[in-house]
Amino acid sequence: MSFLKRLFEKLREQKGIVSATASFWKTLGEPKAVDLEEFEHFYKSDAEVRASIDTLAEMVAGVGYYTTAESPRAKAVVDKFAEDVNLDVLLVDVIRNMLLYGDAYLEKVKEKNVLINLLLLPSKTVRVVRDEHGTVQKYIQRVLGKSVEFKPDEIIQFSYYRIGGSAYGVSLLEPILPALRQKEKSIEAMGKILDRYASPRIIWKVPRPADAQALANALSSLEPGQDPIISGDVDFQPLTIDPRVNFQFFYEYLDKQIFEALKSPSLAWFRNATEASAKVMLDIVDRHIAGIQRYVKRKVEGEIFKPLVEAHGLKEVPRLNWGMPRTKLEEIDLDDIAKLVQAFVIDSSTARKWLQKLGFPIEEEGGKAEAPETGGKRV
Repeated sequence: MSFLKRLFEKLREQKGIVSATASFWKTLGEPKAVDLEEFEHFYKSDAEVRASIDTLAEMVAGVGYYTTAESPRAKAVVDKFAEDVNLDVLLVDVIRNMLLYGDAYLEKVKEKNVLINLLLLPSKTVRVVRDEHGTVQKYIQRVLGKSVEFKPDEIIQFSYYRIGGSAYGVSLLEPILPALRQKEKSIEAMGKILDRYASPRIIWKVPRPADAQALANALSSLEPGQDPIISGDVDFQPLTIDPRVNFQFFYEYLDKQIFEALKSPSLAWFRNATEASAKVMLDIVDRHIAGIQRYVKRKVEGEIFKPLVEAHGLKEVPRLNWGMPRTKLEEIDLDDIAKLVQAFVIDSSTARKWLQKLGFPIEEEGGKAEAPETGGKRV
């Protein structure tokens, strides 16, 4: 290495310390603060959690995407790769894992240094190795005693709200783990309470200890649903539950905490919302979705599209745009169409076709109404 190159690297040296303990985990990778198995448990067992994460993932990437580029060849390269790996479907899975575990990891499968595939790794199995400045040195995956190491450029790490210099993102569920645990315990306890209310315990009273043993033997020999028939001086007292006890406020508190943290439109909440409050809630969700979309867009463009076009000797990196591509026709209004007709740029027949594409039920010149080309019925 030349003297000038070493000098430039020295001048670019980073001084700030991000992780003082990073050197302790060079072999195993930095540990995660929370057991990711618990996140997966609640995703599988709590309907509200699953619905929220799935809804957010679909709202972010389920809308689809399209690419734009000045270079037709660059666009063709990324579009062909995306089609081969089903990138639109893969991104939904990536976002779902990122929201649930805090991180999602895509392995960049290469052949002769050219990206040919993307593989979504189980988030629970991957750890990050960094230096004290926060620069990733490698990724380590451990599965059933087997260990695999990846170079930093072989993995794309998608992190949800990484904070405090952490190597990992924060799961959408992490702030509400105590509430989810309590909710699970409350549901289990409520089941026991209902069982006790429907079939309460009974205190039996008999004159002598010998009678108590005989009664116990008689009761234990009963068939399900069979009533005991006992002679002698026997009394009983059911242990009932006071139905006036009300824990509704506590359950509502748990629901509110969970709803606030999940940041997802819940049908249960919108059902009782006014039009104004529903709009505010949707605005909050939309901003959340837009933030995730911007982050994922930059990751895809920088770590997938850029290596693809560079491997083909191209410079322009195509842009990822969420949603369906807009046509120039959607950008004009009725006044624009009228002016084009008046200026003899288009004729009335073309104007009719444009209006039909925009959804207007315009009649053909023969007098027959033509249905819009959006799949609607003829009117």
